[in-house]
Amino acid sequence: MNDINDLIEALSIEQLKALINKAHELIEQKKSGEIEAIREQMVEMAKRVDMAPEEVLNYSSRKRRPGKPKYRNPNDPEKTWTGRGKPPRWLKDMEDPESCRIPE
Repeated sequence: MNDINDLIEALSIEQLKALINKAHELIEQKKSGEIEAIREQMVEMAKRVDMAPEEVLNYSSRKRRPGKPKYRNPNDPEKTWTGRGKPPRWLKDMEDPESCRIPE
């Protein structure tokens, strides 16, 4: 390793810049090769479960069930809110939001 350090120390600024540029090029080439190898592995692994790699990446074993509505808009009964996430504007604008609660 000292030999490499000695060689680098002996280089001029221009030679060091050229070395840096060449190193960046080689890094990109190696990265491209590794990405391609990983891509091929992912395709093969996805085939084992009869899926495309994109499907595997987007797959979630946790299935969200739609929540049971807990609030109903008195002005438009079609609009409900489960109590999850950001409250809808119609509920925020209510003077007494609890008056919109659906009895259990």
